[in-house]
Amino acid sequence: MSDARLFRLGYSTITWGPTPDLHEALGAIADAGWEGVEFISATPDWLGTPKRLRGLLDQYGLEPSCMLGSVSIAEDKEMVLERQKRLIEYAAEIGSGLYAFIGAPRVPLRLPTDEEFKQLADVSEALIDHAAPYDITVVYHAHPRCTVESEAEQDQLLSYTDRLQICLDVSVSGLMREDPIAQIHKYRDRLAYLHMKDLGLSKFCVMGEGTGELDFGLIRETLNEVGYSGWVTGELSSYADTPAVESCYANMAHLKSVGY
Repeated sequence: MSDARLFRLGYSTITWGPTPDLHEALGAIADAGWEGVEFISATPDWLGTPKRLRGLLDQYGLEPSCMLGSVSIAEDKEMVLERQKRLIEYAAEIGSGLYAFIGAPRVPLRLPTDEEFKQLADVSEALIDHAAPYDITVVYHAHPRCTVESEAEQDQLLSYTDRLQICLDVSVSGLMREDPIAQIHKYRDRLAYLHMKDLGLSKFCVMGEGTGELDFGLIRETLNEVGYSGWVTGELSSYADTPAVESCYANMAHLKSVGY
């Protein structure tokens, strides 16, 4: 197995919750060996001005891999859309080339309608138009309890928007009983971002501590095989069993053990 990889490794602040100690988070991410950082949950009013955050990133030798937000297709969709446009502008000012989003919230107890997929595609196109002058790529992240949870639903959304790229989350694929290796091949031309954590029994967990369904070494080889050269971002939710700093180091240790 070659030691080379084409992609870069980042880590998400989601593990620290919406009000992270940025010095603790960025310090741990850098010291563990990650190259970049994704900002999610923590809003700009907590992160501070783009100049302040860019200074912190430079201090710790990290690149901003992505800003991640969420959208709506309900009555508040225009307000939410405007907030996401501001997040794209913020991403541009700190030097991030990616904006990812989840949503809209899934209506309980029924499947999404075709009209809802079309509305989500319209929101996606509006975000892509806004991001274009900033040279920022817009990606959609399929996620539980959102309009798009599964591969089939993702395909339906993509059928209504030619420009939208995707963030593939291998743990969500596993949760949905889908094959992330096959999906890397399938979406290789629209794959612009990747999330990784492990899948335990009815929960997400540190990489290497799951049920064994996710082969992170094979994921690495497959990403290289398709020529993926973007960001691969490790993460673990703030409600997970393992504390933020500990999981940050443990996730990198597992990836190194399988050749990353």
